[in-house]
Amino acid sequence: MKLSIAIDPGKSGGYAIAWGSLRNIHLHNLGEDFEFVEHMQDLKDHPDVTSIEAVVELVPPFAGKMIPSSTSFKLGKSCGYLEGVLRMGEIPYKLVRPQEWQKGLSGLSGLTSGKRKKVLMNHAKRLYPSVKGLTLKTADALLISHLMRSERQV
Repeated sequence: MKLSIAIDPGKSGGYAIAWGSLRNIHLHNLGEDFEFVEHMQDLKDHPDVTSIEAVVELVPPFAGKMIPSSTSFKLGKSCGYLEGVLRMGEIPYKLVRPQEWQKGLSGLSGLTSGKRKKVLMNHAKRLYPSVKGLTLKTADALLISHLMRSERQV
């Protein structure tokens, strides 16, 4: 079985694992670093898994009006850590800009932070009403998984 992993590396991020198709998705919060490492290793060792691919949201390279420099540093650190885990596990991945995976989602123009997250959460609920564990932390990862899989980029 082929696994697709979509990762939102933000402070309150998460990841979505599509087991073979978008009909079987498991959502996870990014908790302690060691939990992610152990989970990736467990997936690599799973007897039913034939291949794994991942998509990681590309974090902004600089701090701007909307992102304080302390937040930008933490985002970069988190993204680098996650990329390192994927590389160590020999899991191929690609980086995707938020503008790419959010393309085609309505109601986002002009919204920032909490309001934007709520609109993204509503899109995820609408597209996947039966997925368990959907929270503000996992909604972006689910949408990254949806949009990347539907465009066959993963």
